Amino acid sequence: MSIREPAVAGQFYPGDSEALKRMLASFFSKKRKQAIAREAIVPHAGYIYSGAIAAESFVKLKASKTFVILCPNHTGLGSEIAVSASKRWITPLGHIEVDTKLAEEIVASGSASFDELAHIGEHSAEVQVPFIQYLFKNAKILPITIGTDNFEVLLRFAESLVKASRKNCFSLIASSDFSHFVPLKYAKEKDMKAIEFIKKLDVEGFYNYVLEQRLSICGYAPITVTLHYCKMKRRKKAVLLKYDTSAKVTRDEANVVGYASIIFV
Repeated sequence: MSIREPAVAGQFYPGDSEALKRMLASFFSKKRKQAIAREAIVPHAGYIYSGAIAAESFVKLKASKTFVILCPNHTGLGSEIAVSASKRWITPLGHIEVDTKLAEEIVASGSASFDELAHIGEHSAEVQVPFIQYLFKNAKILPITIGTDNFEVLLRFAESLVKASRKNCFSLIASSDFSHFVPLKYAKEKDMKAIEFIKKLDVEGFYNYVLEQRLSICGYAPITVTLHYCKMKRRKKAVLLKYDTSAKVTRDEANVVGYASIIFV
């Protein structure tokens, strides 16, 4: 498959290009661009819920040749760590190239495989793409789904990304929402505890806390990879830029989803 068509345009974000541009412009209208990070955790819900929060991370990211997007595998299809085999992705804003050279290098490391099946219906990488197209006009992307929670496998994959970064300039996005469909008080308490582990770049502490507490952080595997990657890249800390929940829009405090924008510096 050479072109990946949008799966959630018109659902998670506007399917009309002009409407999408207006919405993105509204997210960035009062935000000052300050390019200080190459790694971030970004939410991936519908734009009306988490788009403004996602924008907090994007305005802090440095321009890069490529944005590697690590996302969970919500569909359960495809291989454990699946690199997009497409050459281009399409959104209402047009085409964006996939960094096929970097993709081949990562797959050659043995830590991942080409598998487009994991990407066909997956929304969590796709919703990041219009932000990249809007802010970074000539950038490429490399979407990778992670459908395993094996700690050692996640660490080895992070190490392969670090090795690839020595010859390739890319930024890393961990696409994740936090608590899902729990009471507001519970979501805030558990999410902020998890974020404390992230702030300290405590890879094992974060991973174990998620599993022990049975938290519904859907992208905890991409976050685990990103934490280990950032430690190896000698980042000093993570900074929470914004946390909120779906209750801000729905007014339903009984069943909320948590969203956080976090950068690594």
